[in-house]
Amino acid sequence: MTRLSGISAIIFGLILLVFPWFGLWTLSAILGFILVLVGVGLLMFGAFTYHASKDAAIAFLILGVLGLIAGVGMFGNVSALSALVGFALYLSAGILIISGLVHVFKPRYRFAREVGVVGVLLGVVYLILGSLSMDPRDLSVLMGIWLVIVGLVSLF
Repeated sequence: MTRLSGISAIIFGLILLVFPWFGLWTLSAILGFILVLVGVGLLMFGAFTYHASKDAAIAFLILGVLGLIAGVGMFGNVSALSALVGFALYLSAGILIISGLVHVFKPRYRFAREVGVVGVLLGVVYLILGSLSMDPRDLSVLMGIWLVIVGLVSLF
């Protein structure tokens, strides 16, 4: 199974590198479809749990409507996908930098400072990748290269 997933990753990575808009449109369509399914599921869950807990049901209904809106907005929208990926990378960068600084200045175990420095450096790399991913062409190249590397590593 690992060989099949590695070959699939290489193929999809090459598709992203050769046909960037088609690959990103496909990813945004898949993500939008999944978000619509999650929204429908949350709406159904909210309707079925209404008698058990009205507060929880209302929360699930609100989340379901938000999931539907996000899914329809994401479906085939390459710019929305780029913005979502950029936001996720910025958020991850912030978490890595803050936790890295905590390890640098408040070491509690052996090699804590080293782990903290690595966390800060990875956070800076994530900031750079986040700024690059805001442009859909750059996002396609980054994702294509990443998928090819992951596919090659899983094959060997």
